[in-house]
Amino acid sequence: MSGPTLQQRLDRALQILAEAEREHAAGVPYPDHTGAGSWPQMIEHLKKLIA
Repeated sequence: MSGPTLQQRLDRALQILAEAEREHAAGVPYPDHTGAGSWPQMIEHLKKLIA
């Protein structure tokens, strides 16, 4: 079986979550050109995936 292990996937999700929280705290605009998303929505989605 190839591809990332479950631990690698979890580690990556945690890394993305940390980056998103830092960007949100720094006031960086959310990179959604359609206007349909936001940092809080992304952070909540990532937390649900990790849980």
